[in-house]
Amino acid sequence: MLHIDNNGHVRFTADSDAIITKGMVALMVRVLDDQKPTDITAADLHFVNEIGLSEHLSPTRSNGLASMIKQMKIYGMAFSVKDK
Repeated sequence: MLHIDNNGHVRFTADSDAIITKGMVALMVRVLDDQKPTDITAADLHFVNEIGLSEHLSPTRSNGLASMIKQMKIYGMAFSVKDK
């Protein structure tokens, strides 16, 4: 679920039945939820590489994480353009 709150912040909620995916989703929601759209777009998520998260995932899950990050940033861009 996705929406903009009264303060102009993007609110993400997500879930999954798969425990690993649920953890990845929870991590990304924790980092990007309740942020301004421009902050989401500009977010430097270097910690994903620094903690070696992608290295410990299967190629499919690693690609899914990259897609999740990309999609969340796209939402940030869409909402920042919408506000202008």
